[in-house]
Amino acid sequence: PVTPNLYRDGVPADSMLYGLDAEQREAVVTTAAPLAIVAAAGSGKTTVLTRRIAYRVAQGPAHPQHVLAPTFTRDAAAELKRRLRKLDIREPIEAGTFHGVALRLLRDRALAMNRPAPQVANDRQRLAREVLSELKLQAEAYGALADLDWAKARMIAPDRYEGAIRITRRRSALPPARFADFVAAYERLKRRRGVVDFDDLLVHTLEALRTDQAWAEGVHWRYRHFFVDEVQDLNPLQHALLEALRAGRPDLCLVGDPRQAIYGWNGADPSTLAEVELQYPGVTVVSLTSNYRCSPQVVRAGAAALAASGQADNSVSRQPGAATVAVQEVADEATEAETVARHIRGLLHHHRGRELAVLARTNEQLNVLQQTFTRFGIE
Repeated sequence: PVTPNLYRDGVPADSMLYGLDAEQREAVVTTAAPLAIVAAAGSGKTTVLTRRIAYRVAQGPAHPQHVLAPTFTRDAAAELKRRLRKLDIREPIEAGTFHGVALRLLRDRALAMNRPAPQVANDRQRLAREVLSELKLQAEAYGALADLDWAKARMIAPDRYEGAIRITRRRSALPPARFADFVAAYERLKRRRGVVDFDDLLVHTLEALRTDQAWAEGVHWRYRHFFVDEVQDLNPLQHALLEALRAGRPDLCLVGDPRQAIYGWNGADPSTLAEVELQYPGVTVVSLTSNYRCSPQVVRAGAAALAASGQADNSVSRQPGAATVAVQEVADEATEAETVARHIRGLLHHHRGRELAVLARTNEQLNVLQQTFTRFGIE
């Protein structure tokens, strides 16, 4: 049983448990640390995360000014703060992307040391194009930066890049033998311009935590309770920064789902959560298996797709049954777009356009679909 407690404004802490199922409630109230919450799609992950933060603040073990909640996007951080306000958490909680948190820390450090704050480059592609031109390399700026970001995210030194892409079978936009030259020239150009890029923020913060003991102690005093969202999307650099901030303390809550890992192409490593017992010996794992978003047919289709890739899925739909999921194979993206357009054109006889949606994994797919819809007269 949970001992009732009160907020400073008199709101019962137990009110934060209202409407939660047994798994969600356990994830909110458990005192285990470290804790990993493996949340299946549609299982109320954000609800559980925000309720856990609010519950721990209400019960007393956590104080808002010492909470850090790193998220994967600014939108996710804004939503987390909005939900915490609705739960009557009035004191500000540090929530933001890893890059945003790192930038704030570096600005505070620069101010304390009477140094200029870091200036983030506002047009990296222009810098990359200058470097490519200087080195006479035939590559697109976007691809070159993608190579650079992948290597930084994986903490791969430039002289190890060739071996790393061979092992991972990554296709490089830059000639692998010239990658180190590109990195060196890019770093020189940034220094001349007095700018950094986003991943520099993580690298510089990590370096400062490892080398500036007095500053690190202040940061560790500031951040004591860690709630990390979308852990399956963390890359090794972000994970290293998290560990430097945590400094071995157990008050850590990891939330995510390795089955929803989609950023491997950008350096993310889902093993942080998929192998959480190895990464954090003694961790308690709570699984959220109820899917409140999708019909049983959709959940079964998702489980079949996961099984085909060697992943197990034990989630269960809590929604009523609906239409069977249809699977159709096509030869190429153009045929796929035409098939979708014909299907939508048929549906428009019985539905309004705003009732229909097409989901795609990449912007390139959306471009082909949009062009095909225009040709079929679909607005």
